[in-house]
This record gives sequence, C-alpha cells and structure tokens, in this order.
Amino acid sequence: MAAGTRPRDSSLARVGSALGLIVGLAVTAASMSSGFIWASQGHVLLVYVAGFTSWSGYLIAHYAEEGVFVDDMSEGSADAPTMNGAADSGDAGSGVLWQLRAILPDGPAAFGFLAGIAILVAGIAILAWYVRLENHLLGNVGSGMFLGGYVLAHYFDSGKFL
Repeated sequence: MAAGTRPRDSSLARVGSALGLIVGLAVTAASMSSGFIWASQGHVLLVYVAGFTSWSGYLIAHYAEEGVFVDDMSEGSADAPTMNGAADSGDAGSGVLWQLRAILPDGPAAFGFLAGIAILVAGIAILAWYVRLENHLLGNVGSGMFLGGYVLAHYFDSGKFL
C-alpha cells in the first residue's frame, strides 16, 4: 500500500460510504417526488431534469456502496446464490405460491425482506397521494419510503444495500 493511502475498510471509508449512500438516495427521493409532480403539471423539461438528477443520485449511492456505478453482469452474477442459498435462476416450479417461496430468503431474513417490500409499497401509495396534492416536501416521504423499502428488501435478500 502506498504511503498516505487508507484501506477501503477503514472507519473513514465506511463513514464516507454510508454518507454517499444516504446523500445519493436522498437526492434520488427528492428528484423522484418533484419529477412526478412536474409530470402531472405538464412541465416536460423539469421532468427530464428530475429524471437525470434521480438517476445520478442513485448512481452516487450505488458507487458509495459497491465501488462501481453499474454492476458488471458479465461475471456470471445471475447464477450467484442469494441469502437464501438458492441460485437466482427462476427456471423451476410454477404457481404464485411456489414463486413467492422461491424468492424469499430463509429464516428471519424473510421477515426483513417482506418488511422492505411492505415499506416500498406503502411508499408508492404515500408518494401518489402527495403528488396529487402537489406537495414536493411530503412527496419526499413517499419516495424515501419507496427507496428505503427497496434497500431493506435488497439487503435481506443479498446482504448488500444496493
């Protein structure tokens, strides 16, 4: 290691990673909320700005968490096991109940995964309500819940926030 460099696992790097994750997701949530409100008002240019800012915030959060802006799918990660130990291949079984059981992590992680999905869905409903009221500030609550639920479910499924 070169002089003056810090290992990725240092406490400063972990704080920076957490800060990047939180700030990136906050920018994404605020942009999503405003973008939907502007879309409902017919402000097309502002919707493009919000979309760009929203994706930029997500990419910042992803980079802070993973060290890359976009996951490299060429590494064969599609068959990598999830927290439930099963490969994510999706080629066996049929029926809604089987499919639900196939995606659920094993043990207590299933509760965290389902809680994340419930928060995500509730966030969509809250966001829709505040978009209807054209309230940018409280719309952030809904989009923040949507993203927070996504992060929670993703963590309990894969062990990673994003």
